[in-house]
Amino acid sequence: MTAQGIVRLPNGDAADLGGRLLRQARELEEIRHRAAGVAALDWESPAGRNFRQYLAGRASAVGSAAELLEQAARLAEVYATELGHAAGAVAGSTGP
Repeated sequence: MTAQGIVRLPNGDAADLGGRLLRQARELEEIRHRAAGVAALDWESPAGRNFRQYLAGRASAVGSAAELLEQAARLAEVYATELGHAAGAVAGSTGP
């Protein structure tokens, strides 16, 4: 970790991180989908209706987390690509 709090990852590790983040985002999206399905059920009791509202809010929060994980995954993939380009440029350069 650098002084600014940025972790520098080797190219392969950054690409792997991107893939893991994307899988986590998809899992959260599946959880959001299931929670939203339960929240969409018609509840007869006041407690059931309150739970439905609560669950809808949690489903929305999980969806937001999934979106953030997906953004992080895309950024890790971009970082891995840039590292690959930089490594190729360094390997292809000739010294003085």
